[in-house]
Amino acid sequence: MSVKVRGLADPGATGLRAKRQRAEALGVWVQLLSWVSGERSDGFLTADILDLFGWEEANARLLRARYGRAPLLHRREDGEQCECMTGRAWVDDYEFLIHDYLDRNPSRSENDVHRAKAKELKNSALKAAVRARDGDICRYCGRACQHSDRVSDAGLTFDHVDPEVADGMSNLVVACRGCNRRKSKRTPEAAGLVLLPAPGDAQPAPGPTSDPGPDPSPNPGPDSSPNSAPDPSPPPVTTPATSTDAAVYPQSSTETSALTQVAASPGTGRVGSGTAPSTGPPRPGQPTAYRIGPPTTPRGPIHGSPYLRTSRPAPEHHAGHPPQPDQENR
Repeated sequence: MSVKVRGLADPGATGLRAKRQRAEALGVWVQLLSWVSGERSDGFLTADILDLFGWEEANARLLRARYGRAPLLHRREDGEQCECMTGRAWVDDYEFLIHDYLDRNPSRSENDVHRAKAKELKNSALKAAVRARDGDICRYCGRACQHSDRVSDAGLTFDHVDPEVADGMSNLVVACRGCNRRKSKRTPEAAGLVLLPAPGDAQPAPGPTSDPGPDPSPNPGPDSSPNSAPDPSPPPVTTPATSTDAAVYPQSSTETSALTQVAASPGTGRVGSGTAPSTGPPRPGQPTAYRIGPPTTPRGPIHGSPYLRTSRPAPEHHAGHPPQPDQENR
């Protein structure tokens, strides 16, 4: 039995009496959790709601801390001092807070982004536009994706480049199933990937003689300037121009065929550390007026968003075993 559940019984209560006290307090707590989740209040609740579901004795057990652990329910005076409020501000319209609610549940802003992303992935018109822009080419490795393939790594999927933003085509790209699994719930930098340009219908760039066209004209003077003009000009103009100054829609496809990904790259950015293979082109597009995210919920290094975390942390203030368990009659 966990510390928090054991501490819900009054001191000295044993046997059936202790079990009833725990069951009553947990019943009130579960109803409060249900209300907070439905209202999306980020764990806050009012005194009226507490009186609606509970009564004086049961509420007192939820507000009481035992065994050196935080209570299941906070008043404002002690809640503002608890570590579960780190980086957050108390909302003036509420009198109580469920302890560590955001450590185990998404916030309102995180849920808004999650809903918007799910809605985008169900939008057939949006997905058709993304496929037309990207040409069924994976934007991370450059391979051709098969829309009918539902199993292998070459199958076509859609990926939100920034996992904490929903912004239509400005953040949605075609990705093969292999790259999508590797990237998971991270940015390309965190996964060690580079976002390649979209395979648009820009001018072809077969070699260094057709791309560079700065000051000397490429066609009329091939015979008179083979030694001075063409040699120094191609290096600074070819590659950097396509990777940093590419148009938003469509983008140049000069680097799409090159496999720039490194399988063992540690990555950097959200939920990662290290460096990506290269800087790469910009995001698929500029933010629009319909952009949702990133969430405004402050998250520390331990308690990330439940939608993005890969494993559930077990900090010290979570459930554990008391140092001296109560001796109860079974």
